[in-house]
Parts: sequence; C-alpha cells; structure tokens
Amino acid sequence: MGDSIQVLIKDYKNGNKEIFLLIADKMEPLISKYVRLLYKDEKEDMHSEFVLCLLEAVNTMGYYQEEGQCIYFLSRALKNRFLELYKKSKLHYDSESVVEDEFFSKIDINQSEYEDFIFLEDLKELIRKEDGKQYDILCNIIFKDESDAVIAKKNQVSRQYVNRVRKNFYQLLKEKYFN
Repeated sequence: MGDSIQVLIKDYKNGNKEIFLLIADKMEPLISKYVRLLYKDEKEDMHSEFVLCLLEAVNTMGYYQEEGQCIYFLSRALKNRFLELYKKSKLHYDSESVVEDEFFSKIDINQSEYEDFIFLEDLKELIRKEDGKQYDILCNIIFKDESDAVIAKKNQVSRQYVNRVRKNFYQLLKEKYFN
C-alpha cells in the first residue's frame, strides 16, 4: 500500500491486473463519500458502480506520469459518475413520488456544482413538508427573494407572520446543517 497511484497505474498498464485492487483501496475514501451522498439507492450496488467506473477510468488513462494528474483524472471520473447516478436516482425517486410541482422544475441547476444541487434538493424536501400559506411564503422567500411586506400582502397575512415563518425555517436549517 506504500506505492503511489502513479506507480500502481503503471504496473496495471504493464499487465499486472491484480494491482487494480490496490488502486481501488487508495480511492476508497472518495468512493465511500459518493456512495454515502447518493439519494436512496442500494449502497452495495452503488459501490460496485463506482469501482467499475474507476476500472474504466484507469483503462482509458493515456497519461499517467505525474501523481497529481492521475489522482485528478480518477477523482474527476468518479465525480462525473456520481452526478450521473444522482440524477438517475433523483428522477427515479421523483417518478415514484406523487408530489409534482411545476415551480421546482423551472429551476436551472449547474451540474458541476453538485453540493449546491444536493442542498437545493434538501431545501425542496423541507419546503414540501409545509402546507398552505407557509409553503407559499417559503417559496417566495427562498426562490423569489421577495420582502416580507410583499409576501404578506400576496398571502393576506401580517408581515410579522411572514417574519415568524422565515425565522422558524432558518432555525430548522440551522439545526439540520450546523448541529
């Protein structure tokens, strides 16, 4: 296990196919991270998907002379596979879900920012748990960035009520992400 990724890839490319297990061991922390972040799929299957992706990446590598470039190439391949699997998983989950909201489908998400994508999905799930006026108020606060007075007038509630809904939601976010 003391060899660098670059040396292991060279050995693998020179015909020692058993070395791939050592490469997979070196990349295991990143694979485990992506398996943990996946939506609601079978963890063992997802782990196998990432190991297969790693094998494909190693086989397609043309340049493996520098350690940093090897690690970057492999981690980028795993990240791209994560984004693809996450998107498929999310589509599958949403197709089974009864709740469909046109408002959320209009939001454009940059795939290269997967952390923002996951956070946005968490926000959507938190908002969907609310009902009626609170749901409308939170959508206006988060996605339309409207003032309390405008939201209150739209929903025929007091400005203080809108502020209270905002504070309660921020407290929920604080508990979820910082505690």
